[in-house]
Amino acid sequence: MHTEKTMKGRLFVNFITLILLNDLRGKVSAIKPRDRKYWDFKDMLNKVSTYSRIHFTGTYKDLWTVPNKAQRLIFSLLKIEYHWKGNTVNLEKPIEPEDNGEQEDEEP
Repeated sequence: MHTEKTMKGRLFVNFITLILLNDLRGKVSAIKPRDRKYWDFKDMLNKVSTYSRIHFTGTYKDLWTVPNKAQRLIFSLLKIEYHWKGNTVNLEKPIEPEDNGEQEDEEP
């Protein structure tokens, strides 16, 4: 049974999906074809589709499936965080300003 709210919800989800796919196309096209092994965005999506998180309730930590070489390459090219060998890879740490102990002189 389709209601008006259901159809509006589906349209909204499809709209957001188109925005995300367009952004992915742009990021993939910005990478040199040779660096991405001549994969297009659909190939990349197919290759990373098996990477997933396994969530446990209670005191257990979440687990991630082991990414294969192609998945690691795609995540690195797109600068996406992933878990491998117990570490989070591609973490973007904010750059902290260096404190040299010097203060700027204020002009009177």
